[in-house]
Amino acid sequence: MHYHLQADRDRAAELDAQILDLERALSSLRVERAMVQKELDSFKYPVLTLPNETMAEIFLHFLPIYPKCSPLKGPFSPINLTHICRKWRDIVLSTPTLWSSISLYFGHNNPTAEVHKLEIWLSRSGCCPMSVQITIDDHLDYKFSSAHCARWEALNIILPSSCLPITETSMPLLRQLDLYLAVDDHFTPSNLTLCGKMPLLRSVVMNDGAANSVTLPWVQLTSLELHNVYPSECTPILQQTLNLIHCRLLIFEGDDDDSTLDDTTLPHLESLVLADFGGGGAVKGYAETFIVPALRELDILERFLTDPVNSLKSFMSKSGCHLQKVTIDGPRYVSNDVYRTAFPSIEFSFAGEYVGKGPDIAP
Repeated sequence: MHYHLQADRDRAAELDAQILDLERALSSLRVERAMVQKELDSFKYPVLTLPNETMAEIFLHFLPIYPKCSPLKGPFSPINLTHICRKWRDIVLSTPTLWSSISLYFGHNNPTAEVHKLEIWLSRSGCCPMSVQITIDDHLDYKFSSAHCARWEALNIILPSSCLPITETSMPLLRQLDLYLAVDDHFTPSNLTLCGKMPLLRSVVMNDGAANSVTLPWVQLTSLELHNVYPSECTPILQQTLNLIHCRLLIFEGDDDDSTLDDTTLPHLESLVLADFGGGGAVKGYAETFIVPALRELDILERFLTDPVNSLKSFMSKSGCHLQKVTIDGPRYVSNDVYRTAFPSIEFSFAGEYVGKGPDIAP
């Protein structure tokens, strides 16, 4: 019994000695830790020493390139930058260009919250022109006011036809419009005329629903892209776009009768894309209705040409144009060498597969 008590006393003494050694080591580590922290606290991160103007420029490169729109939240939103530190927040909130674009979604809920977000963005963007993207899923009983629209420079909007018009005011700064209209079978919109409301409009992208429901100042445009349209829907519009420089048409190949289409003269057109939106048919002969003396670049599906080489020669002769670049899309029945031999001065590229001679291709 006496022996075990003495052993326990000896062991307790050993443990006390070890604890004392560890406490001394821990004390030394705490002193060293405090010295390191003091050194860290005195350090100024280089990014925080940069002038505010430089920081703002860096932030601009962090966001989507204008006129692409910043999301309301997430890694590419200016709001995300305000959460890093107070200095960054102050810089972001005092830099109007960081708030010059916004993407809004109006679903089935009350639009008040989205409108409030737009108004916050407008106030933070100062006097900067704005790029706005709006998606409306359901009928929206709301019209944007002149305060909302006055500084819109680029507008990308997707909406049901029942929402037209979303505004009755002018957009004096608008240069670029992307308009996609979902037509409701139970609602036929009256034609909306926006001539005189967009004096600076130059570039338009629209689908068939919009093309058939909205009248724009066509003569102002220098760039036009139409999606899911019949040739017969394109021609009346194109005949008014006398100042077009770039044109891209995604043709719907359905049962549309193209045999009676009038010629379309576009004296300033430099690039033309004729592609298909779907349907699987062919729109042969449509390209030959274009008279485009200034055309330099052509991108076309081979099946749009009745007899590819001869049709292309006829197209160039009729227009009096001097093509520099031609892209032949889709499955091809004419080989690369045949095109290049027939048109030695043109730079050709081919985006589809060569499938061999077709039944309607002349030898």
